[in-house]
Amino acid sequence: MGVCETRRDKHINHVFVRSPIEETFISVLKEATDTLFVAAPYIKEYGVQKIAEHTAAKKIRLLTNLDLRNVTGAGFDIGSLLCLWNSFDLSVASLGKLHAKVYIADRRVALVTSANLTLGGLWENYEYGVVLRDATLVSRIVDDLMIYFNLGSIFTRDLVEQIRRDTNEIIELQKRIAKSKATLQVNRLLRQKTNTLQTRLLENRVKGKTINAIFSDTILYLLGSVGPLTTEELHPLIQNTHPDICDDTIDRVINGQRFGKKWKHMVRNAQQYLKTRKLIEPRGHKWTKVVANIQLSG
Repeated sequence: MGVCETRRDKHINHVFVRSPIEETFISVLKEATDTLFVAAPYIKEYGVQKIAEHTAAKKIRLLTNLDLRNVTGAGFDIGSLLCLWNSFDLSVASLGKLHAKVYIADRRVALVTSANLTLGGLWENYEYGVVLRDATLVSRIVDDLMIYFNLGSIFTRDLVEQIRRDTNEIIELQKRIAKSKATLQVNRLLRQKTNTLQTRLLENRVKGKTINAIFSDTILYLLGSVGPLTTEELHPLIQNTHPDICDDTIDRVINGQRFGKKWKHMVRNAQQYLKTRKLIEPRGHKWTKVVANIQLSG
C-alpha cells in the first residue's frame, strides 16, 4: 500500500495525490458548504458514510451508472443511495458507460481521480488523482459533467427503493441457483425478475423525455464536441452513450416508446427533426451543428 503524496506547483494551483486517496477525499468533502458534485460509476456504503460524516453540503448532485449489470453486481450498493437521501437534498442521474470519478465542492475544489466511491477506491487500491483549486477550471469541469448528467436518466427516491427490492430478490434467486444446481423453476423466476427490473429501468429512461429528444440532445452534443460526423460515425457513438436504449438484443415497446433493434431508425428520425429545426445540416456526407447546443424536451 502506498502512502499519500502531494506536490504543489508554485505557478499552478493543484495538488497531485496517490494512494490512499481517502484523506484527500475527506478534505475536499469538508470544503463543500452548499453543493457536492459526485461522479462515480461504483458506489458502496463505505464511501457514502464518509460523505455523511465529513461534508456540510446541503445538496448533492450524483452522476453514476444504474444499469442492470451494475445494480445487480457486487460493486454497487443501491441501498447506500437511500442513506444519502436521508441526509441531503439529493439528485441522481444515471449514464451508461460512465467511467469518470470526480468529486467537486461548491464549484471551487475538484478531485479528479481514478477512485470510485468504495473502500477499494478510497483506501485499498492503487489509485491516482489531482486536486484542482482554480475556480475557472473547476467551473468548467462542473459544466462538462452537467452535460453528462443531462444526457442521463433521472432517478427518484421511490424508484431507487423499488430497484433495491428488485435487486435483493434477484440476488437471493442467484444464491438459490448456486445451491440448487440451477433448477428450471428458479431460473425462470430469475429471468422474470430480471426482465421486470430491466423494464422498470427502461420506463424511467424515458420518463418526461421521449427517445427522440434523448437522441436529438445526444446528436447535438456529439456534433458539438467531436465535430461533423456521418450517420455511420454517429451510430457507434450514440450506442456507446445510451447502451440501454440501443440494445440490439431486445425489441420491446414500453409506454409507447420502442427500445432495442430499431434504434438506428429512431436516430434518423432525430436527425430529420433537428434538420427541420435548422439545428443541424448536411454538408457533404457529414452532419454539422449550426447553432449552439439547446437542451430539447419532448
